[in-house]
Amino acid sequence: MVIDFRTRPPYKSFVTKGNFFPRPMEDDFAGPEDVPAIYRDSVGIESARHGDFLLYMEELKHSGIDLQVVQGRQVRPGMARVDNDDVCELAEKYPDQFLAFPAVDTADVPAAVAEIERCAKRYKIRGIALEPGWSMPPRYVDDRELDPIYEKCEELGLICAFTLSVLAGEDLSYCNPIALQRTALRFPRVIFTVSHGCWPFVEEFLGTALQCMNIYFYPDFFCCLPNMPFADQFVRAANSYMRYRMMFATSYPVRPLAQSLQQFLELPFEQEVRELLLCENAKRILKIH
Repeated sequence: MVIDFRTRPPYKSFVTKGNFFPRPMEDDFAGPEDVPAIYRDSVGIESARHGDFLLYMEELKHSGIDLQVVQGRQVRPGMARVDNDDVCELAEKYPDQFLAFPAVDTADVPAAVAEIERCAKRYKIRGIALEPGWSMPPRYVDDRELDPIYEKCEELGLICAFTLSVLAGEDLSYCNPIALQRTALRFPRVIFTVSHGCWPFVEEFLGTALQCMNIYFYPDFFCCLPNMPFADQFVRAANSYMRYRMMFATSYPVRPLAQSLQQFLELPFEQEVRELLLCENAKRILKIH
Protein backbone atom coordinates (compact mmCIF):
# COMPACT_ATOMS: atom_id res chain seq x y z
CA MET A 1 0.00 0.00 0.00
CA VAL A 2 1.18 3.53 -0.81
CA ILE A 3 -0.27 6.61 0.88
CA ASP A 4 0.22 10.07 -0.57
CA PHE A 5 -0.05 12.50 2.34
CA ARG A 6 -0.73 15.63 0.27
CA THR A 7 -2.67 16.16 -2.92
CA ARG A 8 -5.01 18.85 -4.29
CA PRO A 9 -7.04 17.21 -7.10
CA PRO A 10 -8.78 19.19 -9.86
CA TYR A 11 -12.20 18.87 -8.20
CA LYS A 12 -14.80 21.64 -8.05
CA SER A 13 -13.45 24.68 -6.14
CA PHE A 14 -9.88 23.38 -6.37
CA VAL A 15 -10.28 24.40 -10.01
CA THR A 16 -12.57 27.41 -9.72
CA LYS A 17 -11.16 29.02 -6.56
CA GLY A 18 -7.96 27.23 -5.62
CA ASN A 19 -5.51 28.98 -7.95
CA PHE A 20 -4.02 25.57 -8.81
CA PHE A 21 -5.38 25.02 -12.31
CA PRO A 22 -4.56 25.16 -15.12
CA ARG A 23 -1.01 24.49 -13.99
CA PRO A 24 1.65 25.95 -16.32
CA MET A 25 3.60 23.35 -18.23
CA GLU A 26 7.12 23.57 -19.58
CA ASP A 27 5.90 24.32 -23.09
CA ASP A 28 3.96 27.32 -21.77
CA PHE A 29 7.21 29.18 -21.10
CA ALA A 30 9.33 31.08 -23.62
CA GLY A 31 12.45 29.05 -22.85
CA PRO A 32 13.80 26.41 -20.44
CA GLU A 33 15.47 29.10 -18.34
CA ASP A 34 12.01 30.48 -17.49
CA VAL A 35 10.57 27.21 -16.16
CA PRO A 36 10.25 27.22 -12.34
CA ALA A 37 12.46 24.60 -10.73
CA ILE A 38 9.55 22.71 -9.19
CA TYR A 39 7.88 22.26 -12.61
CA ARG A 40 10.90 21.03 -14.55
CA ASP A 41 10.78 17.64 -16.28
CA SER A 42 7.19 16.87 -15.28
CA VAL A 43 5.81 13.75 -16.95
CA GLY A 44 2.22 12.52 -16.97
CA ILE A 45 0.34 15.47 -15.49
CA GLU A 46 -2.10 16.46 -18.24
CA SER A 47 -4.88 16.54 -15.63
CA ALA A 48 -3.22 19.61 -14.13
CA ARG A 49 -2.80 21.31 -17.50
CA HIS A 50 -6.55 21.04 -18.10
CA GLY A 51 -7.89 20.98 -14.54
CA ASP A 52 -9.68 17.74 -15.42
CA PHE A 53 -10.80 15.44 -12.61
CA LEU A 54 -11.47 12.43 -14.86
CA LEU A 55 -7.93 12.67 -16.21
CA TYR A 56 -6.69 12.92 -12.63
CA MET A 57 -8.49 9.73 -11.61
CA GLU A 58 -6.99 7.96 -14.62
CA GLU A 59 -3.50 9.15 -13.66
CA LEU A 60 -4.12 8.04 -10.08
CA LYS A 61 -5.25 4.60 -11.26
CA HIS A 62 -1.90 4.01 -12.97
CA SER A 63 0.31 5.77 -10.41
CA GLY A 64 0.89 3.02 -7.86
CA ILE A 65 -0.68 5.21 -5.16
CA ASP A 66 -3.57 3.66 -3.22
CA LEU A 67 -4.78 6.36 -0.82
CA GLN A 68 -4.37 10.14 -0.74
CA VAL A 69 -4.84 12.86 1.87
CA VAL A 70 -6.66 15.75 0.21
CA GLN A 71 -5.54 18.99 1.84
CA GLY A 72 -7.62 22.10 1.32
CA ARG A 73 -6.35 25.65 1.14
CA GLN A 74 -7.78 28.82 2.64
CA VAL A 75 -5.41 31.73 2.53
CA ARG A 76 -5.48 35.41 1.71
CA PRO A 77 -8.25 36.80 -0.51
CA GLY A 78 -7.47 36.55 -4.21
CA MET A 79 -5.02 33.68 -3.73
CA ALA A 80 -6.95 30.51 -2.87
CA ARG A 81 -10.21 29.62 -1.13
CA VAL A 82 -11.12 25.98 -1.63
CA ASP A 83 -14.52 25.10 -0.18
CA ASN A 84 -14.11 22.64 2.67
CA ASP A 85 -17.35 20.92 1.72
CA ASP A 86 -15.71 20.05 -1.61
CA VAL A 87 -12.68 18.59 0.16
CA CYS A 88 -14.84 16.49 2.46
CA GLU A 89 -17.34 15.52 -0.26
CA LEU A 90 -14.51 14.08 -2.32
CA ALA A 91 -13.52 11.83 0.60
CA GLU A 92 -17.13 10.77 1.07
CA LYS A 93 -17.61 9.95 -2.62
CA TYR A 94 -14.35 8.01 -2.89
CA PRO A 95 -13.65 6.71 0.65
CA ASP A 96 -11.20 4.06 -0.54
CA GLN A 97 -9.05 6.62 -2.31
CA PHE A 98 -9.24 9.91 -0.37
CA LEU A 99 -9.14 11.24 3.19
CA ALA A 100 -10.06 14.84 4.00
CA PHE A 101 -8.02 17.58 5.64
CA PRO A 102 -10.16 20.74 5.35
CA ALA A 103 -8.32 24.05 5.65
CA VAL A 104 -8.76 27.10 7.84
CA ASP A 105 -7.64 30.69 7.40
CA THR A 106 -5.54 31.85 10.34
CA ALA A 107 -6.50 35.49 9.73
CA ASP A 108 -9.77 34.90 11.65
CA VAL A 109 -9.10 32.53 14.53
CA PRO A 110 -12.65 32.35 16.00
CA ALA A 111 -14.02 31.56 12.52
CA ALA A 112 -11.27 28.97 12.03
CA VAL A 113 -12.15 27.21 15.29
CA ALA A 114 -15.84 27.22 14.37
CA GLU A 115 -15.03 25.74 10.96
CA ILE A 116 -12.95 22.98 12.52
CA GLU A 117 -15.85 22.14 14.81
CA ARG A 118 -18.31 22.17 11.91
CA CYS A 119 -16.23 19.90 9.72
CA ALA A 120 -15.44 17.50 12.56
CA LYS A 121 -19.11 17.21 13.45
CA ARG A 122 -20.40 16.81 9.89
CA TYR A 123 -17.62 14.81 8.26
CA LYS A 124 -15.10 12.14 9.14
CA ILE A 125 -11.96 14.25 9.01
CA ARG A 126 -8.52 13.23 10.24
CA GLY A 127 -6.84 16.63 10.38
CA ILE A 128 -6.80 20.23 9.23
CA ALA A 129 -4.51 22.15 6.89
CA LEU A 130 -3.25 25.68 7.47
CA GLU A 131 -0.67 28.02 5.97
CA PRO A 132 -0.22 30.93 8.38
CA GLY A 133 2.48 32.56 6.26
CA TRP A 134 -0.07 33.13 3.48
CA SER A 135 -2.85 34.63 5.59
CA MET A 136 -3.53 38.36 5.57
CA PRO A 137 -1.81 39.56 7.59
CA PRO A 138 0.76 36.74 7.53
CA ARG A 139 1.37 34.96 10.82
CA TYR A 140 4.11 32.82 12.27
CA VAL A 141 3.03 29.39 13.47
CA ASP A 142 3.98 30.23 17.06
CA ASP A 143 1.72 33.31 17.16
CA ARG A 144 -0.12 32.95 20.46
CA GLU A 145 -3.32 34.12 18.83
CA LEU A 146 -3.36 30.82 16.95
CA ASP A 147 -3.39 28.75 20.15
CA PRO A 148 -7.20 28.20 20.07
CA ILE A 149 -6.75 26.38 16.74
CA TYR A 150 -4.12 24.07 18.21
CA GLU A 151 -6.21 23.59 21.35
CA LYS A 152 -9.16 22.52 19.21
CA CYS A 153 -6.96 20.05 17.35
CA GLU A 154 -5.82 18.64 20.66
CA GLU A 155 -9.39 18.40 21.93
CA LEU A 156 -10.67 16.61 18.81
CA GLY A 157 -7.57 14.49 18.18
CA LEU A 158 -6.89 16.07 14.79
CA ILE A 159 -3.60 16.29 12.95
CA CYS A 160 -2.44 19.86 12.29
CA ALA A 161 -0.84 20.02 8.83
CA PHE A 162 1.44 22.96 8.04
CA THR A 163 3.04 23.94 4.75
CA LEU A 164 6.42 25.45 5.60
CA SER A 165 9.08 26.38 3.07
CA VAL A 166 10.39 29.26 1.00
CA LEU A 167 7.27 28.76 -1.16
CA ALA A 168 4.78 29.28 1.67
CA GLY A 169 4.96 32.77 3.12
CA GLU A 170 5.87 36.40 2.68
CA ASP A 171 9.57 35.67 3.17
CA LEU A 172 11.92 33.02 4.53
CA SER A 173 11.23 33.96 8.13
CA TYR A 174 7.79 32.32 7.95
CA CYS A 175 9.28 28.87 7.43
CA ASN A 176 11.98 29.17 10.09
CA PRO A 177 11.52 26.01 12.22
CA ILE A 178 12.16 27.90 15.46
CA ALA A 179 8.50 28.94 15.41
CA LEU A 180 7.49 25.32 14.77
CA GLN A 181 9.67 24.17 17.66
CA ARG A 182 7.99 26.57 20.07
CA THR A 183 4.53 25.45 18.98
CA ALA A 184 5.30 21.73 19.09
CA LEU A 185 6.73 22.07 22.58
CA ARG A 186 3.67 23.98 23.80
CA PHE A 187 1.31 21.36 22.37
CA PRO A 188 3.07 18.00 22.80
CA ARG A 189 -0.18 16.02 22.38
CA VAL A 190 -0.88 17.48 18.93
CA ILE A 191 0.65 15.78 15.89
CA PHE A 192 2.06 18.44 13.57
CA THR A 193 2.89 17.43 10.02
CA VAL A 194 5.05 19.61 7.79
CA SER A 195 4.94 19.69 4.02
CA HIS A 196 8.23 20.75 2.36
CA GLY A 197 10.23 20.17 5.56
CA CYS A 198 10.91 23.89 6.11
CA TRP A 199 13.20 23.94 3.05
CA PRO A 200 15.82 25.48 2.90
CA PHE A 201 16.12 25.33 6.71
CA VAL A 202 16.56 21.57 6.46
CA GLU A 203 19.21 21.07 9.11
CA GLU A 204 17.38 23.34 11.55
CA PHE A 205 14.11 21.52 10.86
CA LEU A 206 15.67 18.11 11.42
CA GLY A 207 17.15 19.40 14.66
CA THR A 208 13.71 20.56 15.75
CA ALA A 209 12.20 17.18 14.84
CA LEU A 210 14.92 15.41 16.83
CA GLN A 211 13.68 17.20 19.95
CA CYS A 212 9.93 17.26 19.21
CA MET A 213 8.55 13.76 18.81
CA ASN A 214 5.16 15.11 17.71
CA ILE A 215 6.58 16.50 14.44
CA TYR A 216 6.09 14.42 11.28
CA PHE A 217 6.93 15.54 7.76
CA TYR A 218 6.77 14.86 4.04
CA PRO A 219 9.32 16.87 2.06
CA ASP A 220 7.56 15.91 -1.22
CA PHE A 221 9.32 17.46 -4.26
CA PHE A 222 12.09 18.94 -2.12
CA CYS A 223 13.23 15.36 -1.63
CA CYS A 224 12.07 13.66 -4.84
CA LEU A 225 13.39 16.05 -7.48
CA PRO A 226 16.76 14.80 -8.77
CA ASN A 227 19.74 16.77 -7.47
CA MET A 228 17.61 18.95 -5.18
CA PRO A 229 19.94 20.58 -2.62
CA PHE A 230 19.62 19.21 0.92
CA ALA A 231 17.52 16.21 -0.19
CA ASP A 232 20.29 13.91 1.02
CA GLN A 233 19.74 15.26 4.54
CA PHE A 234 16.10 14.16 4.43
CA VAL A 235 17.18 10.70 3.28
CA ARG A 236 19.82 10.39 5.99
CA ALA A 237 17.31 11.41 8.65
CA ALA A 238 14.79 8.88 7.32
CA ASN A 239 17.40 6.13 7.53
CA SER A 240 18.07 7.22 11.11
CA TYR A 241 15.84 8.73 13.80
CA MET A 242 13.08 10.02 11.49
CA ARG A 243 12.22 6.61 10.07
CA TYR A 244 8.98 6.56 12.03
CA ARG A 245 8.03 10.17 11.28
CA MET A 246 8.72 10.81 7.61
CA MET A 247 6.11 10.09 4.92
CA PHE A 248 5.64 10.16 1.18
CA ALA A 249 3.69 12.92 -0.58
CA THR A 250 3.41 14.15 -4.16
CA SER A 251 2.13 17.68 -3.50
CA TYR A 252 0.15 17.39 -6.74
CA PRO A 253 -0.41 19.49 -8.86
CA VAL A 254 3.12 20.79 -8.30
CA ARG A 255 4.48 17.39 -9.35
CA PRO A 256 2.96 14.37 -11.16
CA LEU A 257 1.66 11.37 -9.24
CA ALA A 258 3.44 8.40 -10.84
CA GLN A 259 6.67 10.31 -11.48
CA SER A 260 6.82 11.51 -7.86
CA LEU A 261 6.49 7.96 -6.58
CA GLN A 262 9.08 6.63 -9.00
CA GLN A 263 11.59 9.32 -8.06
CA PHE A 264 10.93 8.67 -4.37
CA LEU A 265 11.57 4.94 -4.84
CA GLU A 266 14.90 5.72 -6.50
CA LEU A 267 16.22 7.44 -3.38
CA PRO A 268 18.66 5.41 -1.24
CA PHE A 269 16.33 4.54 1.62
CA GLU A 270 17.05 1.38 3.57
CA GLN A 271 14.64 -1.40 2.57
CA GLU A 272 12.89 -1.63 5.92
CA VAL A 273 12.57 2.16 6.04
CA ARG A 274 10.89 2.46 2.64
CA GLU A 275 7.74 0.64 3.78
CA LEU A 276 7.47 2.90 6.81
CA LEU A 277 7.66 6.02 4.64
CA LEU A 278 5.28 4.81 1.95
CA CYS A 279 2.59 3.48 4.22
CA GLU A 280 3.05 2.49 7.84
CA ASN A 281 3.84 5.90 9.36
CA ALA A 282 0.84 7.50 7.67
CA LYS A 283 -1.44 4.62 8.66
CA ARG A 284 -0.43 5.01 12.27
CA ILE A 285 -1.17 8.72 12.65
CA LEU A 286 -4.26 8.56 10.41
CA LYS A 287 -5.51 5.68 12.58
CA ILE A 288 -6.03 3.34 9.65
CA HIS A 289 -6.32 -0.26 10.80
